[in-house]
Amino acid sequence: MRFFSFLIFLFSTQTILANQFRQLVDAPIQEVDVVNVNQLKSNQLAIAMPFADELILNPEQIRQLKDEEQVVVKIELVYTKYRTSPTFDQKMLNYNRLVELKKVLPNLFENPLWEFDLISQTNGNSREECNPMFHGFIITFRPNSSSNTLDQETEYLEKVVNQLLKKSKNDAVPDKLTFDLKTRWDDRIGYVHDTIWKINEEEQIPPPDFFYDQSLYKDSTVINAFARNTSWKNFIVVTDVTGSMSPYIAQVFVWLKEQTENNNAKFFVFFNDGDKKEARQKKPLKTEGIYGCANNGLEAVMQKAALCMKKGSGGGEGLENDVEAILFGLHEFSEADEVILIADNYESMRDYQFLEEIKKPVRIIICGAKARINIEYLDLARITKGSIHTTKSDVLNLQKVQKSQTITIDGQSYLFYNERFNFVY
Repeated sequence: MRFFSFLIFLFSTQTILANQFRQLVDAPIQEVDVVNVNQLKSNQLAIAMPFADELILNPEQIRQLKDEEQVVVKIELVYTKYRTSPTFDQKMLNYNRLVELKKVLPNLFENPLWEFDLISQTNGNSREECNPMFHGFIITFRPNSSSNTLDQETEYLEKVVNQLLKKSKNDAVPDKLTFDLKTRWDDRIGYVHDTIWKINEEEQIPPPDFFYDQSLYKDSTVINAFARNTSWKNFIVVTDVTGSMSPYIAQVFVWLKEQTENNNAKFFVFFNDGDKKEARQKKPLKTEGIYGCANNGLEAVMQKAALCMKKGSGGGEGLENDVEAILFGLHEFSEADEVILIADNYESMRDYQFLEEIKKPVRIIICGAKARINIEYLDLARITKGSIHTTKSDVLNLQKVQKSQTITIDGQSYLFYNERFNFVY
């Protein structure tokens, strides 16, 4: 019976993968003249294949991707539009190339949060012209943060907080009118000086220019989730402060500043996945790099977050110690009724196997989810009887989802099977 159940699970897994590959090869096609891999950025790798073949020509690139454990944010499958035969099946070749990539990088498809593009090159009208052109995959991963980029992110957060504190001190002061003079020419009366009145205009703080995805600074997921859920009471806030999370940490500060009469957030925890430990030294529930403080006001909370960021190495490995940080917070403030986790959607949990040790509901605000939600966070919400919160949606009662039931969140479907959620294609 156990062997029969295994066969069913294996068949289901293979079916899910086949559906995934079929969806990918049916993606919209972008046409370009030619792709020049010599112009790739430092956070991109080219995995080459021959014209009209799925053989991987440079497996050393695969080893590099495995060794560095990078977070993949985008995959592009590049090929040439030219066909040597009118019956040639480009979709089948693309499918087989994905199968080959899965063989050498199986983990890449376990939790596929990356974007995917098909790139068709229009140059080349013969096999001889197409052979030298690039065919294969271009993989873009999120670059590791450095001490320099972490300092820039910390500086950005400090400017945000200083602006908030300054605004807070001026809240009791009536709005002050300021003005600019603008000079223009009028053909009838000559030069005219216009007075442009303004009321307490705030300077816009520019985000760090190195950031790999500037659009995230316009993502208001955290503010939206807090605004929709004013019933949360007596909770701790646990926040990932590894590289790329500064847009969302800033939103935590904005929300906290606005809580002048609401002190429901009792304790704050910030985690950076082990300070500057090497990956091989990080063990589940023993990774450390966790800093906590009571809610003694915006300035104190911000200083603790900045300390945690500066102590860290910036992330980029693809794993974080979320569970360890949550358990730390519940140990420090055991009176909490629930946990608000500000989570990086691209990062999975180093300590995923210990979800059941968390005995309070975890409300997970998913940051950076442009399409699919990391299924590990769906599992965390289900096991702890918590919830999932995206830019637009609040997903409750996941613990009531039954075996083989499918749920849909923001247009994406997830199947609950074998005691965990799976993507549906």
